[in-house]
Amino acid sequence: MNQSATVALLAFFFLVPAGYGQITPSQTTPATKSDSPTIISNVDEVTLDLVAHDRKNKPILDLRPEDIAVTDNGSAVKLSDLRLVTATAGTNHLVTLVFDRLEPSAAKNAHDIAIKILKMIPTNDFSLSVFGIGGRLRFFQGITSDRMAVEKAIDAATARGEAINNDAAAVAEKNLIVAAQTGRDSSGARVTTKERTNASMMLASLQESQRIVQDQHCLASLAGLLALARTQRQIPGRKVVIFFEQAPQLDLNARDVLLSIAGEANRAGVSIYSVDAVGINEQAGEGLLASVAIGGVTATSRMNPTSATSGSGTALQSVPAPPPGSVAAGADTLNTIEMEGLSGYKSPLADLAAKTGGAYITATDNLKKPLQQLIEDLTTYYEASYVPPIQEYDGKFRPVAVRPVRKGLKIHARAGYFALPPGSGLEIRPFEAPLMKIFDEPQLPTDIKFRSAVLRLGDLPTGNENVLAIEVPVSELETRDDPNSNLYSLHVCIVAQIKNKAGAVIEHFSEDIPRHASLDSKGSASSELITMQRHFLADPGEYVAEAAVLDRYSSKTGAQRTQLEIPNESTGPSLSDVTMVHHMEPMPAVPDSTEPLRYGSSKVVPSLSGQMPHGAKNISFFFMVHPDPTTGEQPRLEMEVLKNNEQIAQLPLQIRKTSGSAAIPYLASIQAGSLSSGNYEVIERLTQNGIATERSIPFKIEGPELASATVPDKATGNLLSDDANVASQPPMPGTDGKNGRHLVITALPDGTVPAPAPDQLEGIIAGARRRALDYTATLPNFICVEVTNRSADQSGNGRWKHRDSLAELLTYHDGQESRTTLEVNGKRSSLKRAEMNSTWPISVGEFGGLLKLVFSTSSKTHFEWKEAATVGDGTGTVQVLSYRVARENATIDLSEGNNSIGVGFHGLVYIDSATSGIRRITLDAEGLPRTFSMHAAAMTVDYDYVAISGRDYLLPVRSTVSLQRGRRQIELNEIAFRSYRRFASRTKIKMIQ
Repeated sequence: MNQSATVALLAFFFLVPAGYGQITPSQTTPATKSDSPTIISNVDEVTLDLVAHDRKNKPILDLRPEDIAVTDNGSAVKLSDLRLVTATAGTNHLVTLVFDRLEPSAAKNAHDIAIKILKMIPTNDFSLSVFGIGGRLRFFQGITSDRMAVEKAIDAATARGEAINNDAAAVAEKNLIVAAQTGRDSSGARVTTKERTNASMMLASLQESQRIVQDQHCLASLAGLLALARTQRQIPGRKVVIFFEQAPQLDLNARDVLLSIAGEANRAGVSIYSVDAVGINEQAGEGLLASVAIGGVTATSRMNPTSATSGSGTALQSVPAPPPGSVAAGADTLNTIEMEGLSGYKSPLADLAAKTGGAYITATDNLKKPLQQLIEDLTTYYEASYVPPIQEYDGKFRPVAVRPVRKGLKIHARAGYFALPPGSGLEIRPFEAPLMKIFDEPQLPTDIKFRSAVLRLGDLPTGNENVLAIEVPVSELETRDDPNSNLYSLHVCIVAQIKNKAGAVIEHFSEDIPRHASLDSKGSASSELITMQRHFLADPGEYVAEAAVLDRYSSKTGAQRTQLEIPNESTGPSLSDVTMVHHMEPMPAVPDSTEPLRYGSSKVVPSLSGQMPHGAKNISFFFMVHPDPTTGEQPRLEMEVLKNNEQIAQLPLQIRKTSGSAAIPYLASIQAGSLSSGNYEVIERLTQNGIATERSIPFKIEGPELASATVPDKATGNLLSDDANVASQPPMPGTDGKNGRHLVITALPDGTVPAPAPDQLEGIIAGARRRALDYTATLPNFICVEVTNRSADQSGNGRWKHRDSLAELLTYHDGQESRTTLEVNGKRSSLKRAEMNSTWPISVGEFGGLLKLVFSTSSKTHFEWKEAATVGDGTGTVQVLSYRVARENATIDLSEGNNSIGVGFHGLVYIDSATSGIRRITLDAEGLPRTFSMHAAAMTVDYDYVAISGRDYLLPVRSTVSLQRGRRQIELNEIAFRSYRRFASRTKIKMIQ
């Protein structure tokens, strides 16, 4: 089976009931102590596990309740039970290795560390599994004690090249599906009941990670960790997840997700160990001091800068330092320092590791100590129980602190849990808790007005499919402006459920939606919508749809409850409900082939308002055509358009030939520029074997209806995407045949997202140009660590050899960058870039320089729309434009020593549809002479939202630079920007030798 077929097969099995791993407190008695080591909360008791050591880090085996003090959300609690749990022979402990999407040098580090870990973990009573991250959680190896199989999976998960990685995962996932669904392996041999159970659990992890990305708008890596924590709860005993990452930069929303991971992991008995594969060395550069002057007194604090032990020298030319005194003003004028400094810098996931009883490991650490802790914590620990002082199940995280009272005692415990309502039977997540209470209120709140509808699509290959669609106008929500970043933000939560006639919940949906948008577009934001749509299967019958919305900024809520009926399956030809189309958006990189609103490679987003602004050029409608499978007669389809109950157009729509009972998705568009304001209705009519069926939908074109407006002519349209002929018909009675206009109806091709109209494209480019040229003005003064890894491939066959590394402290002040070298190849260094003989021959920068080159009017850049795509959390869209700057307009030079040439360049820009910000930009030099030492030069910069001092800024998170020398030799520089911190303008950084 090829890769695409494997992906489709995997997506097919992703269609399961919308339940999630149980995360609510249970009213049942806690599980047996020996097989349930975790934080378990119910009405009467909380049970948590902890590890006790003495000062020499040896396990304490005689711990008593009076030896420790426990607080729950700050309130002291009394232990009702404390018991020691030790592993017995034959107990199996699970260690799961998860590899983030890593750059080549980080992937090599991760591979080498994973192999070392593999050799250090005992072969008896320990099993391992291997996953990766690629848009969602990817599967490489199931639970096994076969070390050779695990090593092979590690090789695949860290292989160079995303395509290679995805191919390996596709094969492994295909085998996983076969085992979970049929109970047989790839050879057809039966697997054991335990192996099939494990396969089902791991398949559920893949399904869950896909849902979390969609529902919580978070990074795929965080979604993968959350999914593993949820699904591994069914495995008894403590478990360990070792996550290999390269210090992801997180936005403000990630804080909630990290807390969710901690709560789920603690509930499931999962400890998370975070391995920083880039390898920042916290011990290097201890001589870096921050000299801070406050009120005439100089306060000096030792800082511990970060540095890399594996990587490459930078390939960028030195950026001029800020003017004297611009960064360090007088030593007696500083009011405050707006940063934590670099002291003790760790990855954002280090705190997650601590909260779950794990550890944070860098590539430079000795693995012996943390691996000993890992093994001991899995096999010997305590379980403590107490009555929780919970007054209200508000869904908030309740921190648990365990303090040693006994002298010489060290306690390693989990950090807390979520206070979720017990006994509801629903599997809710923390952000849902406030909304779930609303459904029990006698009168639903109406502070937020929104629309919801259920579209009945009929019998599809997956079953009787229906789509719940919800749209919340932005005008109903509180927005927060940030003029500094030229953004405004909003944050809304949506919960919905479908109940049967007996009142039982058959489907439960939710989404936590943080959103950024450009302040430049806020004037038109009142017409924007926040949407959620979920599909579900339901037998014919009566149902109730409930939906609730929470504005997290204003705390306002709104809720609706509507009755609906799912009709019986038709025995003849039939049509689904018809919906207006708000817009089309690209499907994620890993498509869910069961998405019923999928049209080609795009997804239909319904419009529920039934209103269109006057002057709208096109109005599109989507529906499903269900031919009668019992007859060979080809069905006939036609569309009728009425205004004020009078027909203004009626014409046939060509429909492709079908066989069997396959439903046909259909998208028809009216070119509505000639339509005047008023009330309209579209009727879709299907006829086959003498039986006719129809569905209709009303809509309104807003604006005053002019008395002089003529009724458009009755017209025919472009009936098929590959048939460009538009046949005109005589004007309808009542029109003069001269001023009347023909109504054109088009059956849209089932391809990609339609290209924007020329004026829309100009608007996209203009918005991106404003953001790009103003980009530096929106950035705060900050510091970060810039880590550069340099590798070379001498033969061009993908065999990279690491050359060197560079870690620098980057200071950004008033639009200017300066860099101070922290270390080279893992050792403290004061070398300047010019002294390293490793300069990048294109003098452009990630912090606005490259953006200005592309979008400056003097560059006379030629843009062309290429496609729409997804980016970041997979739920936002970007417009991908290709561009080219001719040599005569270019402002960049390629330089090698004293030899320099001017070049033109081309590439791609990924423009955020909501903010007009650039999420990715690529550059390829062109027109290099054959006599020049470099035959190719390219650069890519990725931007994402990073939280600095409580605000999100769009900042570079990674960059790659590649050079080709000679016929085959390729040099690669991987640059990561880490630990962004706010930097006060009067802070002085100096080196102390």
